[in-house]
Amino acid sequence: MFDVVIAGGTIVDGTGRAGYRGDVGIKGEIIEAIGDLSKAEAKRRIDATGLTVSPGFIDTHTHSEGALLVDPQHANGIRQGITTEFLGIDGMSYAPLSAYNFKAYRHWLGGLLGDPPEDLDMSSVSAFRGHYHKKVSVNTAYFVPHATVRLQALGFHDKPLRGDPLVAAKRMVREGLEQGAVGFTTGGRYYPGPWGDTDEIAELCTAVREAGKVYMCEPRALTIASRAFGKHGVTEGMEAARRSGAKLHFAHRQAHGPGRSRTHGRPRHHLRYLSLSDRQLDRDLLSSG
Repeated sequence: MFDVVIAGGTIVDGTGRAGYRGDVGIKGEIIEAIGDLSKAEAKRRIDATGLTVSPGFIDTHTHSEGALLVDPQHANGIRQGITTEFLGIDGMSYAPLSAYNFKAYRHWLGGLLGDPPEDLDMSSVSAFRGHYHKKVSVNTAYFVPHATVRLQALGFHDKPLRGDPLVAAKRMVREGLEQGAVGFTTGGRYYPGPWGDTDEIAELCTAVREAGKVYMCEPRALTIASRAFGKHGVTEGMEAARRSGAKLHFAHRQAHGPGRSRTHGRPRHHLRYLSLSDRQLDRDLLSSG
């Protein structure tokens, strides 16, 4: 017996196959059968005639971690069919941070992430994930954020991340990945992250490679790219991935705009800059996520 059968809808399964009429049988949290389930027993049957049935959508770029903690129903996402959201995007979020740093960074990021309660334990990725698991309406996946780790290791300061602070930061990245984070992110505008340089990012990314996870890069804004390898956020991301061996996913790519160079946003130009063939980069560095 199924817990739920969604009957009579047009199934669009995400494989590229054309939509087709069918039923979906669910037990617990698992889809157990797809097909003609008209004779199957079910505790609940939902008539989806005239509707489309599809897997939940994954929002791969959102900044909803604060909003989710004060509005866990998250109707604006659920009503669009979004069932999973990525958190920790663009190199900034709430964990791992001490209580003092969380309160300060919560205020700093309030205009973008929302205003969660200030007494939450954000001392580890495990603690962070515990505030969302089965407590909000969507599934969440967390990336360890560069600026957050830098803040905890070095404070809100414009100085190099080297020596013991770098060791501590790398340990936080490694522990966060072990505690369930799906990758590591850097951001182009959100301090204290942009005070870092390519050397520290590449070193932190070695922990990402060791864990078999993904490095998601929001390329630096051109106005703050002086510390980036190649003086550009795209070449910096590729160089960090090349040195560390981590898989790379670009969160943004600016393609045009007033005042930008003719090569800005042209990835093949950046590949030639790094003396990498397209095949090498596609095989060794880039990941679709």
